[in-house]
Amino acid sequence: MISRDEAIRAVRNYISKENNLKHMIAVGAIMRELAMNLGEDALKWEVTGILHDIDFEICDAPSKHTLEAKELLQGFADDEIINSILAHNYEYTSVLPDSKFKKALIASDAASGLIVACALVMPSKKLEEVKLETLLKKYRSKDFAKNVSRERIAICEQLGLSIEQYLQIALNGMKRVHQELGL
Repeated sequence: MISRDEAIRAVRNYISKENNLKHMIAVGAIMRELAMNLGEDALKWEVTGILHDIDFEICDAPSKHTLEAKELLQGFADDEIINSILAHNYEYTSVLPDSKFKKALIASDAASGLIVACALVMPSKKLEEVKLETLLKKYRSKDFAKNVSRERIAICEQLGLSIEQYLQIALNGMKRVHQELGL
C-alpha cells in the first residue's frame, strides 16, 4: 500500500501550486475521517484523496482530467484507487460512481471547497472557528461558494449519511490537518 508521504511526494512531481496541493491534502483528510466512520481502509481512502487531482495542472481540458492521472498512476496505485479517481470525473470518463469508495471521493472533493470557503470568511480565517451550524447555513445558501456543487456533496446520502453527519465528519477530518492547510 502506498503511504501518505509517498502519495504527497508523487503529487509534488506534478503539482506546483501550493493551494492545489492543500486541496488534495484536505480531500485526503476528509476521506480518511469518512473511512474511519464507515469501517473502511483509512489509509487507502486518504491516499486516494491525495492523489485524486495529480493531473490537474497538466490537463488542458476537463475531458482529459483523471485520464492523465490514470497514466501517471499505472504501476504506482492499484486499480481500485485509479478507478475511484476516474469516477470523480465520471461525466467525462464514463466510469460510474458505483461504490462507496467512488461516491465518497466525489462528495469529499466538493465538501473540501465548501469548508475552505467557510474558514476563509471567519475573522481568524481558521478552521477551528468553523462550526457545523455555520457550515450547514453556508451549504444551504446558493450564493455562497457558488462553484461548490451541492449535488456532489449530497452524494453522501448514498453512503447512508445525512448532510449534517457528513459535513461534521468532513469538518473533523480537515481540522486534523489544519496546520498543513494553513487554516
